[in-house]
Amino acid sequence: MKEAKIEPLSILQYLAISDSIDDEIERVVHAGMIAAKCTKHPEFGDIILISSTTHTDCLMIRCNF
Repeated sequence: MKEAKIEPLSILQYLAISDSIDDEIERVVHAGMIAAKCTKHPEFGDIILISSTTHTDCLMIRCNF
């Protein structure tokens, strides 16, 4: 199993990262949650962003896909 690191994000951090990868991501919206996967982010590597649809709770998972 690959190792992953889960980091809480503020709304501003989430929006900045999400905006910077907007053209390169796969998004899934389900049950009030948004998941966005990006491979090879220049600063964070392979990541998955997760937030509520209201962006009140946001996480970034850094992992090796």
